[in-house]
Amino acid sequence: MSEVVDKTMLIDDSEIDLFIHRRFLELCNFSKELVAYKSAESALDWHRNLNGDAPPNIIFLDLNMPVVDGFSFLNLFARLPENIRDQSRIVVLTSSNSVTDREQVFLYKNVVHMITKPIKQSDIEALRLLVTT
Repeated sequence: MSEVVDKTMLIDDSEIDLFIHRRFLELCNFSKELVAYKSAESALDWHRNLNGDAPPNIIFLDLNMPVVDGFSFLNLFARLPENIRDQSRIVVLTSSNSVTDREQVFLYKNVVHMITKPIKQSDIEALRLLVTT
């Protein structure tokens, strides 16, 4: 399946991970537009100041970040206006294999998938199915 997402956001405090994931998504032709943030705080600020721009269709979110971690992002994201939240699906992209983390992230309505780093071709194929259904 070759569906291309309009806008994708990457949130990860690691510049190396951001670079690798961005490059991988570009090579897979996953999205027309990719925006990346090194902090959840900056990504939330971007959402709060959309000014009519479309929110991302997919958000790849790291859980373990300083200051505002992935769970804090999910809590704050849930408070954004419904018209913003309803357009975005969140994919948790983490190095954590914690069962507790897995159970907790899926309590959030917008979380549709959890991927253990690094992202793989099979993950992209599964996401394409989620996005188009």
